Amino acid sequence: MNGYEFLPKTPELVEQRRIALDWYANLAQTSQLTVHLVILICELVQVRKFTKKSRQRGDAAVLARNLKFTLSTEVVKGYGTYGQWVFGIAWTAWLGFLCITETAPDYLHLTKRFGLVAASQLPIHYLLAATPLQLALRSSSYRPNMSLHKVTGKIIIAFFAVHMSLYSICFVQMGIFWKSVQQPNIVVALISAGILFIIGSTATQFFRRRYYSWFYMLHVIGSTLVLPLLFFHVNHIRIYLFESAAVLIINAVLRSRNW
Repeated sequence: MNGYEFLPKTPELVEQRRIALDWYANLAQTSQLTVHLVILICELVQVRKFTKKSRQRGDAAVLARNLKFTLSTEVVKGYGTYGQWVFGIAWTAWLGFLCITETAPDYLHLTKRFGLVAASQLPIHYLLAATPLQLALRSSSYRPNMSLHKVTGKIIIAFFAVHMSLYSICFVQMGIFWKSVQQPNIVVALISAGILFIIGSTATQFFRRRYYSWFYMLHVIGSTLVLPLLFFHVNHIRIYLFESAAVLIINAVLRSRNW
């Protein structure tokens, strides 16, 4: 399978795989946090300058304004801005690299890596839509936090889909597909996949504009339900689920206090 095979399960292989999985998942989350902090700081600096009504002059300032205008322009109406596409392609490539590097020829390592890296992106993805961050950027017209939230959501769903597809191929080739999908930890994963599919399908611009109340309800309920379901899937992603749950709880508390 393109340089990958099912390796015999040994204690040494399991230990080496576990170390690599945790390392690259943590690297994926750390790099995600770093990138979003840089973007947030740049936006806050720009908002501060705008509120002071400072008019920048010179070639560099003109170039910066033109670049921001271009990045905030839609490629095609309803299909995202140039900024979202640039970020999305670059971030997908980076996460794809983290999923593939040092996995060959271990097929199961590759399969697990896609799932764990996707899970590592959940906490900050939830944070990007949280009330405190929204209020921090309330003076901004670009609102990069929600723009990036939409992009990272699509990437996370895509990587989970790859994870599920690779496992399905594995189960079919081993002749245990129907037996496997009846196991409790696989059942909750399939239910989670269905919820993520619904979230992704109803997050399109067309659906949001026409049925916003349904979009919001399905988004909030689905994103909340998927955390306890994935908790019972595998224990290695639980740290990211706890972090995501903490974001949801803090956001709910702040909303109740009219932040």
